[in-house]
Amino acid sequence: MRILLFVLIIISSCGSPDVKRITEQEVKDKFYEFFDVLSVKNPDKTKLYDLVTDDYFIFENQKKYSMEEFIEFVKSFKTIEDNWVLSDFEIDIDENSAHVSLRNVGKFLVDTDSGNVVMNFDWLESAYLVREDGELKFDFYFSDAIKESIEFSN
Repeated sequence: MRILLFVLIIISSCGSPDVKRITEQEVKDKFYEFFDVLSVKNPDKTKLYDLVTDDYFIFENQKKYSMEEFIEFVKSFKTIEDNWVLSDFEIDIDENSAHVSLRNVGKFLVDTDSGNVVMNFDWLESAYLVREDGELKFDFYFSDAIKESIEFSN
């Protein structure tokens, strides 16, 4: 009996610390925050650096970008309006990370030398987020356009 009691005490004292589990809503909220900062409504893109790890990168447009390179890529377009609809989230979570796949449908009004155009994209995306200093941050992002179209606007 004493041995059983001793074993139970040892097992209970070796338990892992109480770690706050990442929730699906926390992950979705981080995506919406990312795209809110990326939006033309927010001219200060430096907030994006708060949402990513130091070694973050994204594969977009068949190219690997650091956050700095990605911001420059985004700024190269004269976007007047933007809209993203995120859906079909598939989220796998553990205590310190989340892997996410989703669909992203984007519509952009862009000023070009030929006049304004509406660019429509349908992307399949995935991301890996990690807990860093208590915050959930993007470590990797992959985006693949599966459908795109351009319409001239009046």
